[in-house]
Amino acid sequence: MLTTSKRANTIIASPIRKFLPLMRAAEQRGVKVFKLNVGDPDIAPPRLLFATIKKYHQPNLGYAPSPGISEHVEAWAAYYRKFKVELQPANIIPTVGGAEAILFSLLAVADPGDEVIVFEPFYASYKAFAAMSSVKLVPVTLRVENNFALPAAAELEKKITKKTRAIVVINPNNPSGTVWGEKELQSIIALARKHNLFVICDETYREIVFEQKPFSILRIPAAKQCAIVVDSASKRFSAPGARIGCVASLNADIMAALLKFAMARLSAPTLEQYGLIPLLKNSTGYTAKITAEYKKRRDVVFSALQEMPGVTCRRPQGAFYLIAKLPVADSEDFVKFMLSEFNYKNKTVMVTPAADFYMTKGLGRNEIRIAYVLNVKELKEAMDILKRGLAQYLEKK
Repeated sequence: MLTTSKRANTIIASPIRKFLPLMRAAEQRGVKVFKLNVGDPDIAPPRLLFATIKKYHQPNLGYAPSPGISEHVEAWAAYYRKFKVELQPANIIPTVGGAEAILFSLLAVADPGDEVIVFEPFYASYKAFAAMSSVKLVPVTLRVENNFALPAAAELEKKITKKTRAIVVINPNNPSGTVWGEKELQSIIALARKHNLFVICDETYREIVFEQKPFSILRIPAAKQCAIVVDSASKRFSAPGARIGCVASLNADIMAALLKFAMARLSAPTLEQYGLIPLLKNSTGYTAKITAEYKKRRDVVFSALQEMPGVTCRRPQGAFYLIAKLPVADSEDFVKFMLSEFNYKNKTVMVTPAADFYMTKGLGRNEIRIAYVLNVKELKEAMDILKRGLAQYLEKK
C-alpha cells in the first residue's frame, strides 16, 4: 500500500485557515462574517507598487538571479541603513515571502533531529517548516498574565541541550503583539554566544510598533555572527500577495548556505522585486501612516476585550494581533459555535483558536488570536458581536 511520508503525516493544518469551510457555509446562509482570523490587511498597498510594475518594459519575463535582482537587493540594504544596520548585497537574499526565509533559516542551522528553541505562543508556520525539515522545536512558555515576558536566563538555559542549534525570536510577535527591546534581545544574544547557537530573528512587523521605535537585532554588535534575520515586505506594505521577503545575516557561512538553497529554488518573483524597489527606499512615509491606523484599531479591540467578563489580555505593543484568554474550556469549539450556530443581526465573527500557536500540549486551548485588520467602524461592530456570542456560548454551556 502506498503511504505518505512521516513529514506529511505530522505537519499541522493551518489554524488560521482550517475553518474556511465553516466560514463559507455561514456566508452561503447569508451571514456576514467579520474576519479577524488572518493577517491579511484591508489597507491598500502604496500605489507606487503597481505603477512601478506597470513600467516593466522587458520583452520577456525571465528568471531573476538567485541572489536577487541587484537593484532590489541594494534597495533592501538602503532600507536597513535607516535602522542603523549596515549590510552589503552579499548579506541579503530575497525570498518568496517571509515563509521561505523561515524555511531556509531552519535548513541552514539545523540537521534532522536537531533542536531549535521557540518562545510559545509563536507563529504556527514554524511548526510546519520544522516538520518539513525534521527539526524538533523546544518550547519556552510565555504567559498572557505577565505580558509574555521573557524568563530569567537561567530558566531559558535549562532548555539547551547538545542538540540545540538555534533560538527563534519573533519581534514584534505574531500572535501576541509583544515587542522586546534591546535589553531583552541582548540577553538572548549573550546566551546564544555562550552556547554557540544561532538566533533566528523574525522581524516581519519591525515598523509596526506603537510605543517604541523600530529596532533590528542586527544593530547589536554581539549579534553580528550569530543572528539571522527573517524579513518580509508583506505586512509593512500591505502586500502579502506580492510574496517577497528576504533573509539577512552578517555570517558569511550562513549566507553561502542560503545562496545554495536560493539556487535550488531558482528565484524569487521578478516583477515584485522590481515593484518593491522604490518602496524599500522610501518606506517610512507609508509605514508611519499604517502604524498609526493599527494603533487605533488595537485600542478598539483591547478596550472591548477588557469589558468582557472573564477575558484576560494584555495591550499589544506591535504587529496587529493579540492573544486573549477566554472563560471557555475549548476555544476551537467556541469558534465553531460562532460560525455555525450564532449570529447577531445576521452577522458573526471569525477568530483563530490559539492552541496551534503552542508546542506544549494543552496550552492555548482557552485562548484566541485576534487580527485587527478591519477598519475601526467594523472592528467596533465585530467586538460587540464577539461579546454577545461569548455570552450566549457560556449560557449554552
